[in-house]
Amino acid sequence: MRALVLGVVGAGLGACAELNPEFLGPASASGSSMSTTGDASSSATQGQGSMSGSTGDSMGGSTTGVTTCDDPAQVVCDGGCVDTQLNVLHCGGCNQPCAMTQICFEGACVLNCPVDDPVACGLVCSDPENDPANCGQCGAPCAIGQFCVAGACADACPADVTPCGNLCVDTTTDHDHCGGCDQPCGDLQVCVGSSCVDGCGGGLEVCGNTCVDTQRDEMHCGGCTGKCAPGEICELGSCISECPADQSECPADCADLQNDPDNCGACNHHCFATQSCVAGECVCSGSKLACGNTCVDTNKSELHCGGCNMPCPAMAQCISGSCGCVGSLMQCGDSCVNINNDEAHCGGCDMPCDGTCNGGNCIN
Repeated sequence: MRALVLGVVGAGLGACAELNPEFLGPASASGSSMSTTGDASSSATQGQGSMSGSTGDSMGGSTTGVTTCDDPAQVVCDGGCVDTQLNVLHCGGCNQPCAMTQICFEGACVLNCPVDDPVACGLVCSDPENDPANCGQCGAPCAIGQFCVAGACADACPADVTPCGNLCVDTTTDHDHCGGCDQPCGDLQVCVGSSCVDGCGGGLEVCGNTCVDTQRDEMHCGGCTGKCAPGEICELGSCISECPADQSECPADCADLQNDPDNCGACNHHCFATQSCVAGECVCSGSKLACGNTCVDTNKSELHCGGCNMPCPAMAQCISGSCGCVGSLMQCGDSCVNINNDEAHCGGCDMPCDGTCNGGNCIN
């Protein structure tokens, strides 16, 4: 999920440099030129891309004594520090420009943003679902230290994903963080179950670096290049303009809001695993109640005895929805105690023993 710098090849280097922050000429001695690192939230920033040696005209390409760039991901091309994985003027190597309608992705000229970052936000390919620089929409950054989760800024990542830098990442499927942060798969591989594999399973198809359900994905409907028009959805590999009469249009697919546990009563309203969707409501089976995110038998649960969040005292059991002490235990205050050997309740509640309590008798 790396962000990609976009640009077009204009009539002269000045125009290209203005559009493409990856070509900015040689840095000054103080290192104030700008570069883009290619991270998913990156933008043109100062203090990067400086070079050793003296500098010349920033657009003329003539420099004296320039040998290396400070950023190891960049090389010197025509007097500027550039990332040849992203730069449309030097895509894959110095002086290898892309066509006007193309972008540079991983050192190759391509026509569109990749699957993982499908939206062009100015000069950057972004995924507004998880890009903290364009969260929810282009030009909507999160605060420093926040993450972008499902298109909204959040202070922490959900429990089922991993923070990698400033991204929340599913390391079971992410091509660049497969099985852990900064563990990329190969160019022709995808990440499935935290492992890099050469293909997809479960009827999915490899599109870019992602496994895609081409039967349901509006961006890859019927195949990797099959993009549905605005307002259309992908149903069984074909773009259609509306859902069947008994279903509603949801972002991922047509859904029966009355019975679909992933869209119960409304799109993207998920029932938890032990619930089912009945008449648009998430319900538990039988007499169980939904307590938090679990279906609970309140007749037996010591944590939810008789109702949600009604715990029994220590050592008590929940019997038919009521907390009680069983066997030789007696309820004394909020606890079940064994009056046969409890020195604070020897033979009965609140009958302390200075010696040893044995069989309910105090032995000094």
